Amino acid sequence: MESNQTAGLNPHLYGIYGQSGIHTAYENNSAVSAGASFRDTFQNALKTTESMESIFAEASERYGVALNLLKAIGKAESGFNPQAVSSAGAQGVMQLMPSTARSLGVEDSFDARSNIMGGAKYIAGLLERYQGNTALALSAYNAGSGNVDKYGGIPPFKETQNYVQKVLSYMGEDIDLNGVLTGGAAGSAYQSAIQNLSSLASGTGTDGLAFSQENAQYLIELMRLRMENMFRTELAWGDEEENSAVGALL
Repeated sequence: MESNQTAGLNPHLYGIYGQSGIHTAYENNSAVSAGASFRDTFQNALKTTESMESIFAEASERYGVALNLLKAIGKAESGFNPQAVSSAGAQGVMQLMPSTARSLGVEDSFDARSNIMGGAKYIAGLLERYQGNTALALSAYNAGSGNVDKYGGIPPFKETQNYVQKVLSYMGEDIDLNGVLTGGAAGSAYQSAIQNLSSLASGTGTDGLAFSQENAQYLIELMRLRMENMFRTELAWGDEEENSAVGALL
C-alpha cells in the first residue's frame, strides 16, 4: 500500500556525512551492559548492519522479481523509510497493511529485512496472478486484487493510476542503496552503544573526559571512515603490486 506521505528517513540510517558518505547503524541486538569495558562497547558499536541494496537483491533472487521493480516500489511507498506509517495504517519500507504482513509471515513490519521480503513475496504472487503484467500487479498492490478484478484492469482511481505510473517511472532509475543501512533493532543497539560509549568516556566514577553522545557518534563515524580508507588503500596497493608483477613477467 502506498504511504500518503514520504516520511523522512531516520537520520541514524544516513549517518553524519549524508547519503553519499559513511552511514552508521548497529546490528547487535544485545544492549551493552552499563559495566561494559570501553573496548567491548567500541567493538559493539563498530558492527554495521547490512545495506538495503543487499536485502533487495536477496529478495529479488528469492522471489524471482526484478530488482529494479522492488526498489521502485520501496521508493514510491515510503522513500525507503523503515518507520513509515500511512494514514491507512500501512507500515514499513514496502507499506504493508498489518493483516497483509501477517499473511506473508512478517512478524515485525518495522524491520526492514522482514518488510522487504514480505513485500517481494506479495508482489511476486500478484505478478503470477496477473501473468506477469506489471501494471496490473502494481494496481493490485496499491488498490487490492478485488478492484483490479472488478474493473478488469487498472482501477479508475486517480491515486492508483498515479501510483502505477510513478513506480514504472522509478524502475528506469539507477537506484543505489548500498549506502543505506537498516535500522529497527539495529537502531536501538546503536543508541545503546552511543550512550554507553558516552557514559564510559565521561568517566562515571572514574577520571574520564567530558564526552557528549554527539561526540561519541562523531568518534565512531570517524573511526569507521578511517578504517574504510585504510581498507581501500590496501586494496589499491595490492592491485598495483599485482600489476607490477604481471608487467615484470611480460
